[in-house]
Amino acid sequence: MSFLKAVLLSTILILAGCGDKKQGQSDSFRMGEKMQVGPFVYNVLETKWVPQLGDMFNQRIPEQRFLLVHLVVTNSGNQEASLPLLRIKNAQGGEFQELQNGEGVDGWFGFLRTLSPTETQDGWILFDAPPNNYKLECTSGGEDLEAEQTVLVDLPLNLDSTNDAMPATDLQ
Repeated sequence: MSFLKAVLLSTILILAGCGDKKQGQSDSFRMGEKMQVGPFVYNVLETKWVPQLGDMFNQRIPEQRFLLVHLVVTNSGNQEASLPLLRIKNAQGGEFQELQNGEGVDGWFGFLRTLSPTETQDGWILFDAPPNNYKLECTSGGEDLEAEQTVLVDLPLNLDSTNDAMPATDLQ
């Protein structure tokens, strides 16, 4: 009988280890899927790779290449919340912080991003990174880093979105 109890206990422990993962620990979300992180509901709509921003009289050239990410964010909380700058990560461990300057990007999400309760904002965020597959780290924006929640959104390299002739001002 004790053998049966040991097998049953082992099975329970194994199954407990296969339970649901906490938010932020699950596999990545895909573009177009809504996900909630703290008060924010994110939806990443599309990406575009561009070699420069602006026009021929006011060009902005990246160190690597510009990655523009179109997203919609809603504050589902009951108080005002500030959305922090986001970052992307690649499989090799490279990380790139969102740029603080959106000059040359029509519909830029902005640098100071405070959303009122139930407010939704739609816009583009900007990174300077080499073309690659990335994961966008979406955060809850918490001031307490230990309590901050994150989820990842897959940003696969899409060669159709890499267009050397496309200026960023055509991004509407």
